[in-house]
Amino acid sequence: MSTSLPDKAGDGITAWPISRDLMGLRDLVFRHGRRAGLSSERGADLALAVNEAVTNVLDHADGHGWVRIWADDDFLTVDIADFAGRLTSDACLVELPPEGPRGYGLWVMRRLCDEFAITRHNGTSRVRLRMRRTLAVLGRDRIVTSRSE
Repeated sequence: MSTSLPDKAGDGITAWPISRDLMGLRDLVFRHGRRAGLSSERGADLALAVNEAVTNVLDHADGHGWVRIWADDDFLTVDIADFAGRLTSDACLVELPPEGPRGYGLWVMRRLCDEFAITRHNGTSRVRLRMRRTLAVLGRDRIVTSRSE
């Protein structure tokens, strides 16, 4: 990631600045996903979607931004912010983009995640990626499973 480890931002939120260490990012997101009860496949999907969002910040926003991840009872949520603020909700692609070497990242994020949104506020763009939790552990011995598929 960066030279420092991710910080606990309070309330179970882990936050860290965007860096070029995409392999470390994918590993961190995947591990958070597994701890939150996502299957290996869904954890890998989320890691890939976050990788695409961070790559956009690196390529189009000079790499200035942050990533935050947290879980609640229903979702694992990842916010990716870019301080350049160029990305708008108009970029939320529903259809596959025209053929070409680039432009698939937003489409991929939408396809891989249960929820995908882009917002802008005070000059900062934020991509929010959410995955329904497929496994919730209640207490020490009781496990409740629920599928979102």
